[in-house]
Amino acid sequence: MTTIYLLRHGQYEPHDGILPYRLSDFHLSQKGKEDVHELATKLSSKPIVAVYTSPLERTFETAIILAKSFGLTPIIDERLLEVRSPAQGEKEGFVKSKGGWGIYETEWYKEHDGESMVEIVARMKSAFEEFVFKHEGKEIIVVSHGDPIMLTAAYYQGIALESSALGSIPYVPMVGGFRLAFEAGEKPTVVVFSSYSIAS
Repeated sequence: MTTIYLLRHGQYEPHDGILPYRLSDFHLSQKGKEDVHELATKLSSKPIVAVYTSPLERTFETAIILAKSFGLTPIIDERLLEVRSPAQGEKEGFVKSKGGWGIYETEWYKEHDGESMVEIVARMKSAFEEFVFKHEGKEIIVVSHGDPIMLTAAYYQGIALESSALGSIPYVPMVGGFRLAFEAGEKPTVVVFSSYSIAS
């Protein structure tokens, strides 16, 4: 059994209320650092052998704090990146104005080369299958971003990658996430799925 703690980064410093997506220079706030330290304490009893992270500052800084608890160095994996979205740099509330999850299904999104839900899950799934193979029988941490986490969680729960289905799932909070336990094999399958956060 291979366990993956799929976690969202901590709270970051706002930049005039714009949506960061893949923009650089969004660092953890003091509150974000404190929350991640709290989660690190909660996870400290786990036999974590590796910490993987998206390369963006807010995820990498989260991963550094978590990895330090286990004497590890975070491993950057581009497949864990935030969504490639034309909403990048727009003001908060923009995605909601486009229908929330429904933004992925708009012609505007597709015409502006937005990354599809299927594409996001494909890269995340590729990373997970590699991690499960590499760390069979071990426990690891993966730090990523809101939508990639939610879509991966939906995929492994058998939830359709459609706005109508996704809208019914509570969105993952910062410094929250999921615990997934995989049975090894050609196609790893999740046998344990539960939420995980500093509050749980």
